[in-house]
Amino acid sequence: MRFQKKILLNYVAFLFISVMVICVLYYHSSRKRYVAEEYSYLTTLTGQMMKQLELEYSSMQEATESLLSDPAILDNLKILSSVPKDNNYRLEAKKKINIRLNTYHIVKNYYRVLIYNEHGDLFASYDFDDRKIRDAIPEEQKVWIGEATGIRGKTMLIPPHADPWGLKSRPNVYGIIREILGYQLGYLEVQQTEESLNEIFDIYDDNIRVTAIFDGGKFLYGDENAPGAAFYQQLGMEKNNGIFKAKNPETGKQEIVSSIYSDLTGVTILLSEDRGVILKKMSGFLWMAFWIILLFAGLFVYFIIRVSVNMARPINELRRQMEQASFDNMEEGIHIENSVDEIKALTDAYEQLLKRLKESLTNEKNLSYLQLQASYDLLQAQINPHFFHNVLNVISSRGLILGDESICEICDSLSGMLRYATGNKMRYAAIADELQYLNQYLYLMKLRYQHKIEYRIDVEEDLKKQLVPKIVFQQIVENSIKHGFNGSAEVMKITVTGRRSQAGDRWIMEFCDNGEGIRPETADKIKQDMEEMKINLMYRHEVIEMEIGGMGLLNTYARLVLFFGDRVEFDINGSESGTTVIIAAPFADSEDL
Repeated sequence: MRFQKKILLNYVAFLFISVMVICVLYYHSSRKRYVAEEYSYLTTLTGQMMKQLELEYSSMQEATESLLSDPAILDNLKILSSVPKDNNYRLEAKKKINIRLNTYHIVKNYYRVLIYNEHGDLFASYDFDDRKIRDAIPEEQKVWIGEATGIRGKTMLIPPHADPWGLKSRPNVYGIIREILGYQLGYLEVQQTEESLNEIFDIYDDNIRVTAIFDGGKFLYGDENAPGAAFYQQLGMEKNNGIFKAKNPETGKQEIVSSIYSDLTGVTILLSEDRGVILKKMSGFLWMAFWIILLFAGLFVYFIIRVSVNMARPINELRRQMEQASFDNMEEGIHIENSVDEIKALTDAYEQLLKRLKESLTNEKNLSYLQLQASYDLLQAQINPHFFHNVLNVISSRGLILGDESICEICDSLSGMLRYATGNKMRYAAIADELQYLNQYLYLMKLRYQHKIEYRIDVEEDLKKQLVPKIVFQQIVENSIKHGFNGSAEVMKITVTGRRSQAGDRWIMEFCDNGEGIRPETADKIKQDMEEMKINLMYRHEVIEMEIGGMGLLNTYARLVLFFGDRVEFDINGSESGTTVIIAAPFADSEDL
């Protein structure tokens, strides 16, 4: 098989397999993602509808409670139920009730609010024009009155129905009704138009069916005569909360149903969508993606053909000239016009063989030198600490010769600190080692500041075996000495205490000074930087870059977070009496250390 055909077939086969794998993976991932998004959309939409319904219900309920809390309403209703009809008190009572019902708030926010009793007394808000009501209780209303009677004044939601009270117009309304507790005081009803209910449940997607069912199976919203209505009625009576797949026995279709029940309203809202419709929605998007992939595949095939032709032409010419080569024309060399760099490199391969070999030997020599230099640098890095230790030993010996023991103690402390800081076998240490390192540091600071610094370290024995990152405590104390006593003539007092929490599950280290006290804005800025660093380390997995020598509070906090995770607590607070830094972390049992 010719070279060009091999290239073409290999690339086309690779492209075909790649496109098929990508299409299959993309289809399954897109289908899964789209279905999950549709689930989330239905769940969110159901919750929003229920919240709006509960707000509407609560608003109507608050209107009834406001009226029933009005002493004037109750007192005048009692007058109407006990005073004879020809008494003048009744006229005054009716007038006061009408005034209470026709407030700006009631007229503006509700279609109609009614109060009526079995004695024929009727009161309604906005009782004129198209909202004029009848003079007697309609027969249709007695059904709701019967259901509201005897339930101790509880509010009952009424489904949409033709307004039985309307004298001139009868729009569809819904609302709530409740019995007014007391002897024959009557009933209180709040009405809203069906349009306000439609505003809650209407959605732009015709493929999603919305149904609202009462506990008893009555429909608050939805067509109870539509196919599958009995199926939704049964689901509504089950009071489910969540989203699930269910097969509608009346239509035989697999549906996605989002259900939410409200104890406040006693209503279950159901949003259902045919699963086949969901997949059909995404088919258009998938077809578009398929044609885009196919277009790119076609362009790629065209590109492969052009590349294979351009690659094969100089190779074929090279093969032809090599076949014609002989002993007589060997020195003439091979010349190919318009060849790519790779083909030209092949023609020069033999002539450049020795040169490349020499270059390879040179490169190998340079590589060996670089490797040797790296090994030397590593050895030098290991020798430097020993050099400093040796110098300190010399100084200490000179101190002994001079009879100055303080020089020996200083050298011992400094050598111990250097040994602890440069040891790289372990990146963490016990609290006891940290305290020893801190003692050596404070001893040197005491020699420097003499009577101007005092310190006290009091740590419970249980804490001393707990592990922490190295050089944590000393950095906090150093930060306190460096920033807490700027220009102060007072004695610097450093207190370090350690204890277990009351529950015993955490250890707590507290560092206090009597300095100027960190400013609140500075403390807030440090806490903000720490929180951002914690997010970068634990959740974004970013690399934290710090300048050389950046061993401040942020560095200390970063190492604590890397060691303990989000279980560590680091708090810094300032006051007029100084600054306090608190570190708390889980207490590890001895077998976990």
